[in-house]
Amino acid sequence: MPTKVIAAAPADEPGAAWLTHTNPLAPVAARHCAGHIHDLADLLGGIACEDAWAKALTADLLVALEFDLPLILEADPTYIDEVAVARAMRGEDLELTELERAEVRRRLAEVRTHRNRVRFTCSRAAAARREAAR
Repeated sequence: MPTKVIAAAPADEPGAAWLTHTNPLAPVAARHCAGHIHDLADLLGGIACEDAWAKALTADLLVALEFDLPLILEADPTYIDEVAVARAMRGEDLELTELERAEVRRRLAEVRTHRNRVRFTCSRAAAARREAAR
């Protein structure tokens, strides 16, 4: 019975080493490729087709050139994405770093504390009326 062998991209293929799931643009390329119909063997790095990778890489390059950004960025381990934190606080299911999850927990606890404090705080006039009614 014949079997189908799925092989990775050849090592001598240009870019084969970095067009994998570890590439920061892999999720973008996968989204571009999602609408296409391919055999698994047609996917570079098992992620996306050549056209989808090209579209993602080109868009990334154009943004970097337009805003005068470096082409290769060093990840800051202390960076907290404020937009992602705000979206997560609204209940969206996002992929967050450990620091971002901690920030979401801290902010939600702060909101709960504030709501509880406000709920049990009353004006002096209301306190005086309550005292007079006793």
